Amino acid sequence: MHVALSDLKLNVDKYVALADTEDVLITKYGKPAAKIIRYDKEPWYMKKLPEEITSIEDLFGILPNDIDRHLLPLH
Repeated sequence: MHVALSDLKLNVDKYVALADTEDVLITKYGKPAAKIIRYDKEPWYMKKLPEEITSIEDLFGILPNDIDRHLLPLH
């Protein structure tokens, strides 16, 4: 979701709550300026991997949302 900085100032609680389900890109004068992301108590790189990985879907919930799955070797 994209949100203007001026709108964020008026509805901070709304966008912080939204960040639980998706990244919120904050724009300033129409250009990306910052991003609100969900806070994980355990970083993605510390999460336990499945015993056998045969597809990208096996990594769902382990890799961060901003990784481009098409650049990964598993398909």
